[in-house]
Amino acid sequence: MLDVNEIDWNEAWKKPEGEEEIKQGVINCGRRWMDPVRCRRFNDAMKENNWESSRGRIAAMNITPASRVLDIGAGPGTLSIPLSRIASHVTAVEPSEGMQECLMENIREEGNGKITVVQKKWEDVDIHRDLFMPYDIVVASYSLGFPDLRDGLLKMDQASSKYIYVFWFADMVSPWQRHYGEIWEKLYGVPKKPVRKPNIIYNLLHQMGIYANVEVTKEENIHRFKSIDQAVSDQKEGLNLTTPEQEEVLRDYLSTKLIKNKDAYILKEDSFRAKIWWIKE
Repeated sequence: MLDVNEIDWNEAWKKPEGEEEIKQGVINCGRRWMDPVRCRRFNDAMKENNWESSRGRIAAMNITPASRVLDIGAGPGTLSIPLSRIASHVTAVEPSEGMQECLMENIREEGNGKITVVQKKWEDVDIHRDLFMPYDIVVASYSLGFPDLRDGLLKMDQASSKYIYVFWFADMVSPWQRHYGEIWEKLYGVPKKPVRKPNIIYNLLHQMGIYANVEVTKEENIHRFKSIDQAVSDQKEGLNLTTPEQEEVLRDYLSTKLIKNKDAYILKEDSFRAKIWWIKE
């Protein structure tokens, strides 16, 4: 029997199912947010009901009025904007130009002067020159798109004086594989593997000598589109589809899944989310 301690979990993160499998149904995180239209649509969704989708994650962290927070992969301010209403200061690290444009607009709209923006990839950030350490809270919320997970987590640990939080998918399965498993073989010509991966992040932290806590919750995600065409366009890019035949399979599937209300087509998805956190010793 293979000892889990013999597995290089950092390499497992980089190539969880082999090179060929990873090309199917996955779009590079950085590439996905190069599209300013997609960034704007994501921004509008996050701002709905006064950043309602962010409140659960914020409530799950130990934030006080004195907290200084580092938000890695801040996007349009999904956490940074509502956090700035509670904490004393927030540093938002965000490399995407499209996301940063939305972020800067939201900061101006908020007008409290508590957010500093660093437009760099996390792997390119020099924590001593680019940041204002130490931070009471360091958080990466669905933003682990850096090439070396070990280095990224270690840098997060170094930047914090108290708490480090990572929010990620509990089953470690791509959301695209989870939500489109029914049509996976029609899209790619191969069946979706029924894989339940171990929690690579937790195991890697353990190998690093960091003994983290894990809390899992079930969440409903709601995506709103103006039309079926917009839904197909958005989802086909995430699925990395390249042929008209693939697009037609997706369109047929979404036509059965989208719920029409007065002014939008709604796609609902259930998923299990993990909060992985530890206290700096």
